[in-house]
Amino acid sequence: MNLRSIAWIRTALAIGLALIAPLIAAAQGRGPVKEPYTPAPDAKDLKSVLFNWMRNEGMLKGHDERDMVAMLEYQGKGTIQVEGQPCTVAKYRASTNYQTFSQRIQYTCTRPNGQTVSNIEVVSGLYAWDEDTPGAGIGGAKGKATPMPAAVQERLIRIWASPQGAPKAAAAGTTETFWLGKNPGTLFADGVATVGQTSVSWENGKPVVTFPIPGVPGATATATLDAKFMTERVVVKLGSTTTEFTYGDYRDWNNPLNKIYVLYAGKMVERRNGAVVRDLTTTQTETGNVYVVAPVPASVQTAMNVTGQIPRGVVAKDEPPIDRSIATPRMGTHPDLTGNWTYTDWIGNYMTGGGRRCAPTEAADCTRSDNQTYDFELYSPSRFGGLGRPVYKPEYWDKVQELDMWTNKYDPVMTCQPLGIPREGPPRRIMQTDRDVIFFYEGGDAGGGYGEYRVIPTDDRKHDPKKAIESTYLGYTVGRWEGDTLVLDAISFVDSTWLGRGGFFHSADMHVVERFTREGDVIRYDVRVEDPDVLVEPWVLPTRILRRNKNPDAGLLPERGNCEVYETAHISSQIRH
Repeated sequence: MNLRSIAWIRTALAIGLALIAPLIAAAQGRGPVKEPYTPAPDAKDLKSVLFNWMRNEGMLKGHDERDMVAMLEYQGKGTIQVEGQPCTVAKYRASTNYQTFSQRIQYTCTRPNGQTVSNIEVVSGLYAWDEDTPGAGIGGAKGKATPMPAAVQERLIRIWASPQGAPKAAAAGTTETFWLGKNPGTLFADGVATVGQTSVSWENGKPVVTFPIPGVPGATATATLDAKFMTERVVVKLGSTTTEFTYGDYRDWNNPLNKIYVLYAGKMVERRNGAVVRDLTTTQTETGNVYVVAPVPASVQTAMNVTGQIPRGVVAKDEPPIDRSIATPRMGTHPDLTGNWTYTDWIGNYMTGGGRRCAPTEAADCTRSDNQTYDFELYSPSRFGGLGRPVYKPEYWDKVQELDMWTNKYDPVMTCQPLGIPREGPPRRIMQTDRDVIFFYEGGDAGGGYGEYRVIPTDDRKHDPKKAIESTYLGYTVGRWEGDTLVLDAISFVDSTWLGRGGFFHSADMHVVERFTREGDVIRYDVRVEDPDVLVEPWVLPTRILRRNKNPDAGLLPERGNCEVYETAHISSQIRH
């Protein structure tokens, strides 16, 4: 194995410090860091309330303080109502994805007569169904999925009236665009009480925010916040039904190895028209954007025949437009891809200026450097969803979470392996001839990478079965031109690399197709990953724009030091790189 890389220290704390130290030093060299938004003292307008709400619950991460809590896992105990009867919970697990309007609640409980009841309640967009096994009917998984069209609104309300869901829904009500990862302090002007469909008033010294429930026409929520701007009570009215949620005992309920300051309610009570339907006490959460997907079974889609649609989330990203007036350079009949290239994945200059400032609800010994270590796992592109997510077969969902929760031990980067394709990302430098291209890489995936390179023929040759026998990190790749697009077809990968941070593993039968289309001074880069052994469907990454780097020294890629593997058995934290 080629062990070229920067040094990776094998405990999570050391990893975090190694990644952030240059940025913190740079920030210190520039003097005080300008914050993206700071509410005026004692401000009571809508903008300040939304900001304080999200910040104090630990939702705003990175120096630019974006709302980065996209997915979370919740476990609790208590009682729930099943068919009108109380049922004492032995297991209650809620997996929520706010970006896709989806939640899977698995529970096992016992009725007063001793009868055990188990069920899995799912909502995904405007579809709702019950499962007898997680992922029933998806990717060949066994089990039964029962359509529950009458439960769609109830289940969506539960998502958007939750401690983190309510401020997200309130912010969404202020704009026509359903932003993913937007700092609420950048959405609109100061000093107003109503923006769009969201408004704030004050009652008995507490802010009361009124907003619509996304995906549920006619549903209006009223959230009362406590003195620390935490969600205290949410009342949702839809027709003749009133659903009330009350919350308390906020803290970081993550396991002791991954405390990252996302505060969740320790006590939750849900009432429908005055009757208690859920009374839960939190036992544990995992708020580091673990893997949560809820693909809709074909049988449910057919049975429900949904005609509407949920708001499509848009990742907050500043991407300059393509200047189409610039002529595309050519080499013979094909575009010339030669040059030094740079790109932003999905969030631009995250981490700029050092760590995030401490929120009022954090401990007195909080520091910016600690916050940057805690925040890093939430704004990784693959965990947050900025690059989309591969949809694994249901039998692998918990495996992906487990790999991610122990990423400091299991991520192949941590044992000095190259990133591989497609995790390496786009090349930083391309050299092209009439028969091949040479790609040079300078690390990708928010900090990893070993300075790899690839030499790829572009003469439309096919894969040679004899060469396909040997598996490699970067795959066996051949290329061809389709009009002005260079298409690279890669097979024969080792199965020890990941597709991206987050535990996104793959099999040895993975097939990757990359497409490069030059338009003037940019290249459109598209990737499609096929792996039917573990994926339900091909993973198609969103188009990334590579821009020509005009720095004359941009192509002088630095030599990397040696990678060093430390004793993985001594890892004592799950704070993820």
